[in-house]
Amino acid sequence: MKSNKNPSLVIITNLYPLPWEPNRATFNKQQFELLKDDYDLSILIPVAFVDYFKHRKHIKQSTNIRYVPYFYLPKIGRRFYSVTLFLSILIHSGLWLKKRKPSTIMASWAFPEAVAASWLSRLYKAKFFFKVHGSDINLHGKIPARAKQILSAAKKSQGILSVSKALANELFAMGVNKDAVHVIYNGVCHDKFGLSYPAKKGGDYILYIGNLKRDKGVMELIEGFNQIKAQHPNLSLVFAGSGLMLDTLANYVNTHSLSERVTFLGNVPHHELPAWLANAKALCLPSYNEGVPNVVLESMAAGTPILATSVGGIPEVVDENICGKLIPPKDVNAVANGLNELLTSQFSRDKIKQHAAQFTWQKNKTQLINMLKGDVH
Repeated sequence: MKSNKNPSLVIITNLYPLPWEPNRATFNKQQFELLKDDYDLSILIPVAFVDYFKHRKHIKQSTNIRYVPYFYLPKIGRRFYSVTLFLSILIHSGLWLKKRKPSTIMASWAFPEAVAASWLSRLYKAKFFFKVHGSDINLHGKIPARAKQILSAAKKSQGILSVSKALANELFAMGVNKDAVHVIYNGVCHDKFGLSYPAKKGGDYILYIGNLKRDKGVMELIEGFNQIKAQHPNLSLVFAGSGLMLDTLANYVNTHSLSERVTFLGNVPHHELPAWLANAKALCLPSYNEGVPNVVLESMAAGTPILATSVGGIPEVVDENICGKLIPPKDVNAVANGLNELLTSQFSRDKIKQHAAQFTWQKNKTQLINMLKGDVH
């Protein structure tokens, strides 16, 4: 049972489920909830002010979960987003933070969250850590004005959690001290994803799970699938997720007579994903950039082969000799050829599961708490 004497930890992150987006960043929710036995945990969630007021009737503030309307000018003066986030948090939740008396403040996203959190930690005299995911460094870290702020925050931090070695190397290239960075892979719920489930769909299918964005490689996926559809007449493609590319994908389906072969599920509750993964022929994730997507770990835990791009930390966790195939990004032919190779190869689901067994939330928790308590370098 949690002790009332546990130190207060406040995590600031935009990557967290929202009342109107319950499937958003479930991996962060799973990770942070592991800390409740050791910390008096609170989550501070910045929400773009337009979305905040649009969904204000769904927002319920509590002692430990706090939503903050984040004011900024879209696409204008992005170098100042950290300042506007800092002020938004202070104006809306400054007193709440004071009452929480945080001994530690941790941000989950480098810019602007980690930058604003570094200032807040100084104001509230708290230790400061942050977690980097992928795009926050691969994108913002390439913009000099933002990279300078991230580096400044890194110098003030007591530790930085990187979800992959590749991302850690990006931090080092920016000038971040190597001793400050801790590579901690996310975990997966093997007791859920490692089980057998009745099929939710008849026939063989390739599964995509994620945001329907161009840089997730969704166009390469559907075009690659179109190239091989004649060779695999009983195979279908299933998209689980929503996003800006939905209409573009739907138009492609209509113009290429794929309506009988492609299914759009929309957002699928996280607890339903194990069944979809367990019965898929393969998971396909042809992203342009990634950290270590949890869906890859979940697919391996389910014993399902993977076709993914060799970007970010994916090559660190996917063993091609056991788990599937890695391909270059932005290459339709590579997707088509990769799918053909997966579909005509024999993969041992048991061996894939055994490989995935090294990625556990308990291991993640131990490493994270060691970082927060300063028990590692």
